Amino acid sequence: MKKILSLSALLIMACLPLFAQTIDNPQVEHSDDMSSFITKIETNKQYTIVSFECTAHNENSWIQLNKEIFIQTDVDNKHYNYVKSENIVMVPGRHNFAKAGDKLLFTVYFEKIPQEAKSIDIIERAGTRQNGIGYFNYYNVSLTKSRAITPVTAANLMVPERSLDRMISRNETLNSGTNMMNIMNSMGPMFGNLTKSMMDAEIDYYKQPGKITEVARLNREYFEALVKEGFNEDQALKIITSESLLHKTAMGGK
Repeated sequence: MKKILSLSALLIMACLPLFAQTIDNPQVEHSDDMSSFITKIETNKQYTIVSFECTAHNENSWIQLNKEIFIQTDVDNKHYNYVKSENIVMVPGRHNFAKAGDKLLFTVYFEKIPQEAKSIDIIERAGTRQNGIGYFNYYNVSLTKSRAITPVTAANLMVPERSLDRMISRNETLNSGTNMMNIMNSMGPMFGNLTKSMMDAEIDYYKQPGKITEVARLNREYFEALVKEGFNEDQALKIITSESLLHKTAMGGK
């Protein structure tokens, strides 16, 4: 009799995986609704049951569910449709949260998915958001790996992820600007010394015997060439003073 009971127990334990598969807090690659997350997925003999937790991000938050929601697996392209739900208002009705931070736990029952499925997509309404509404769309939800649990609160929902990215980017820009200003300030004296050295070298060059006379002769030849080519004397003088053949020195600022 004991042998029969032991054998029966072993058979029951061996068959359990065929009738039930459960994962808590499954990993989700991407979600279109930042205020909710999946707490559990369970597949029994009859249904695949998905449990959710939703947190209000402000006092005007509300929630509803479309019965068109379905599951699609990595096994095939079949839609495993909505069967029933618990503690969630269906469209066109909606549940209004009393205040920011309030939570709602609800459960959705779907047609049973294949046991060999390793990941699923949950789609309430595919496509882009309309009028700021976020649908319960979850992509590549793992049936074998759980995620690290991070509590969802009103505080971390007040700033959308994209706004947070913009804030981070702005801070990085400000920091970059500050760093660049510091670099420029520190390089200022170096550029000043370099400019002074170049000016001193140029002045010393023109102080060499005969250099000033050579420059004057070259400018006169330039002036005469401009007049010969058809410029009047006033035009030629302006060209020479504004577009000298030689670099201008800063002798006046020495």
